[in-house]
Amino acid sequence: MDVLLLKGAAILYLVGAGAFIVYAALPRDLLARVSPVVLLAGFLLHGAALGFHFFHLGYPPVTEFREALSLFSWAMVGVYLLAQLKYRLAVLGCVIAPLAFLMSLAAVAFGPGGGELPPALKTYWVPLHVTLAMLGNAVFTLAFAVSLMYLIQEYRLKSKRTTALYKGLPSLETLDRLNYVFLVWGFPLMTLGILAGSFLARAHWGDYWSWDPRQISSAITWLLYGSLLQGRVAAGWRGRKAAFLTIVGFIVVLGYFLWGSSLFPSRHAGSFE
Repeated sequence: MDVLLLKGAAILYLVGAGAFIVYAALPRDLLARVSPVVLLAGFLLHGAALGFHFFHLGYPPVTEFREALSLFSWAMVGVYLLAQLKYRLAVLGCVIAPLAFLMSLAAVAFGPGGGELPPALKTYWVPLHVTLAMLGNAVFTLAFAVSLMYLIQEYRLKSKRTTALYKGLPSLETLDRLNYVFLVWGFPLMTLGILAGSFLARAHWGDYWSWDPRQISSAITWLLYGSLLQGRVAAGWRGRKAAFLTIVGFIVVLGYFLWGSSLFPSRHAGSFE
């Protein structure tokens, strides 16, 4: 049942992605209102899939790769919808909705999960760690989206292009400010997620730090985003430099999330065993 609900959410994400892309090409108030509603419908259906999974198996959907993909995409859409309420940035949906569709589709392709949860992982540290980590990654996804839009807007201004495709883009100042806002929110969430993961590692493996590839990649990502945030605060990094480094940071996060476990075997992967 949860897979069926997830398929429905993926379809709505695809429809939402199409609506957002049409809005980017033909900015209209109606499309700006309808597109987030379609995405919200997908988010609610996706939440129902996660809830059904939880009540069916008795533990949160956080232990397998397909579950992590599903939770990541759901958190990403949820954070975007919250940001949309405050900042009215429908154009960011051109990035968020396609990503949500691709990630939820990949989660469906991996098939149903439902392996037995190891006894050592039947602790509140598991959902706490994964929830904080996913929320941090979701906020960084928004930072990536506004950074991408910044580079596109900058190119438009330098090339003096005036096509409809660019009319819905916010100003460079607004995009740069949002980049900073999302970094400020994402970094503490990532930090708390890593700390919760350390306590989980202590409970499950006996050590807070064991040089596991996932722990190392998390530390590298933390240092990268921490340096970027420090550079923005102390050194005044702004504009293209900040946007480019944010995009690099997101590629590192997404790259290891999708391929790191297969390239660098980790006890953190799969069922965390």
